[in-house]
Order: sequence, then structure tokens, then C-alpha cells
Amino acid sequence: MSDEAELAQVVGLFEAGKYAQCAEELAVLLDPKARERLRDPDVIATARIYHASCLIGGGRTAEADQPLRDAILADPQMKPPDQMVFPGPVVERFLRVRDTLHEEIRKAEQMKVERARREAEQRALKAREQSERVRALEELASREVVIVKNRRWLALIPFGVGQFQNQNPELGWVFLTSEIALGATALTALAMQTHFTLEAHEVQNPDNNAVLKTWNTLLDVSAWAFVGVAVLGITEAQLSFVPERREERKRQIPPSLRRKETSVRVVPNLRADPHGFSLGVSGRF
Repeated sequence: MSDEAELAQVVGLFEAGKYAQCAEELAVLLDPKARERLRDPDVIATARIYHASCLIGGGRTAEADQPLRDAILADPQMKPPDQMVFPGPVVERFLRVRDTLHEEIRKAEQMKVERARREAEQRALKAREQSERVRALEELASREVVIVKNRRWLALIPFGVGQFQNQNPELGWVFLTSEIALGATALTALAMQTHFTLEAHEVQNPDNNAVLKTWNTLLDVSAWAFVGVAVLGITEAQLSFVPERREERKRQIPPSLRRKETSVRVVPNLRADPHGFSLGVSGRF
């Protein structure tokens, strides 16, 4: 039978005044270890009141406190029994037991609130951890490592190309700036040498010869220095050649796999046409 039917049979005993039998049967139904125990919380609460009523009716008033305590602790907001159904002594006993349990009920309510607070904090912590985990996975998924094959012939090019390819930009910049400076000096010296050579054919001037000699010397020094630095850079690039390197690149995550986030983005637009310019903004919300 259902819990309601089981309780209805026992209520019949109570109404017939068979308090001892009523109390015995309710004790079995309310025993958590019994095979045929009641399981519906609402039916159990009502059965406890009837159990106390049967105990009081049978002259076992002191024993009635326990089922009343169990009922009140299970539902601290429980209302007193209906005086139209239960006799006055049952209602009075209920109120007396509830008064004695006031402090215990208050502590139970505090424990319930504290338990709810801890559960809320745990849920919030799990939500944050899940969000961080998803963010970390998105960050990991948005990056890919690519193996780039270096080319040996690039290391034969001067101006630090081999060093930049070998992922040694500091040394690459040294060779690049040095070779540019020496090359510029050599070209300047060559231009000045040509200029003074042409003048020397037109005007016989000892000063021009001295200046021309100076520019010749500067051209020789800068040209050979350029060649030396270029050869040194190429040699270093060949000796330090790295066959391959790893590069980390960003990649797009499919929209269906991205986290749903609310964002606002405003982008300025500048357009030109035959009639002038137009400036505007576009946004995404």
C-alpha cells in the first residue's frame, strides 16, 4: 500500500481509541530500519503527530516528546496540530516541546544557512575554475607550432640575412648596420673620387691631387672593410646555420567552439572617392 493508505489504517485505530495498538504500529512505520517504513516526508510528519497523540492517549505522555521533537526538527516552521483533529493535550505538548527546542532550531537554521552559503561558494568556485579551464583551452587551441625549414643559400646573402634566419637578430643588426655604413662610405668615396678625377684632368692643382689621394684611400679602406665584414657575416651564418626553427602562430577558433561573451567593438572607417573623403564608424554589439 501507499504511505497515505498505511497511515489511514493507523488513523482509524486512533479514532477508535485503540491507542496502544496505534502507537505500536506507528513505531514500526516510523522506524528508519523497518522494511515497511514510511518514505513520504509529508506523511512522516503527520504520522509523528499521530504517534505522539496515541502515546499521550495511552498515558505515555513523556514518550510523546520524541516523535514531536523529530517532527519539529525536520520542519522548524511546522505549525501546531489542528485542534479540530487532535485533542488539546497534544497541542499543548507540541507547543511545550517547540519552546524547549527554540535554541536548537535556531542553530539548525544557522547551520542550514551556512551550508547553503558554502554550497553557493563551491558552485561559484567551480564556475570560475571551469571558465579558467575553458579560457586556457581556447588559448591553447588558438596557437599552433609550425616547423619552418631554413635555406642554406640565404645564409650566403650579406647584410645579416643569415643571422636573422638563424634567429639571432642582435648579431644580424650588427652586420646590417655595419655593412650599410661601410657600403655608404665606399659609394660616397667612389663618387668623390670620380668628381676629383674629372677635375684633375681639367685643372692642374696640387691640392686636388692630395684630396683625390685621400678619397682613394678612404675608398680602398671602406670597400675592403665592407668585403671583410660581409665575408665574416656569411661565414658566421654558415657555421651557425640552423636547419629548421619552430614558430608559434595564431589560428582562428570556429565560432561554434568559442565562449559566448558580450563585447562591444567600434571601428573607424575612412573612405576615399573621386569626390572627396568620408569618415565614419562601425560597431558590433
